[in-house]
Amino acid sequence: MKNIVKILISLLFTLQATFILGQSDELVNVCALSIGNATYLKDYKVGLSGSSVSPPSAKYNVIMNKGTMYKITVCNAESSPGQAVVKLLEGASMLGTNMKPDGSFLSAVGFQCQKTGMYTIEISFKGGLEGKAVAILSYINAN
Repeated sequence: MKNIVKILISLLFTLQATFILGQSDELVNVCALSIGNATYLKDYKVGLSGSSVSPPSAKYNVIMNKGTMYKITVCNAESSPGQAVVKLLEGASMLGTNMKPDGSFLSAVGFQCQKTGMYTIEISFKGGLEGKAVAILSYINAN
């Protein structure tokens, strides 16, 4: 009997994970359509629980090349209560964000890389709310 319960619980978690991943893949596909005249490099799927005390964030390291114009496109899941805040960092210095000073959001952040090196893409949700989003890193074709 215990084995049947374990199998059922395992199956439920697997189905839930498959459903969530399927939803985020669909969001990636929809978001990729909005990158315009850019070349897709990588996507970052984020799902964070909310916390007003210490807002959670996800951080991704990426190597960027000097002379390349990068773009980070942000798409929130329709069911997400939180709005994704994306920051591009070099060490402790913020190089760009999709949140304007008035609290509104841009759909993408552009960045002209001045030196080859390691950069960090940090994604959180405004006000520490729970949220699901996708950020797509691409580079702008120089034509």
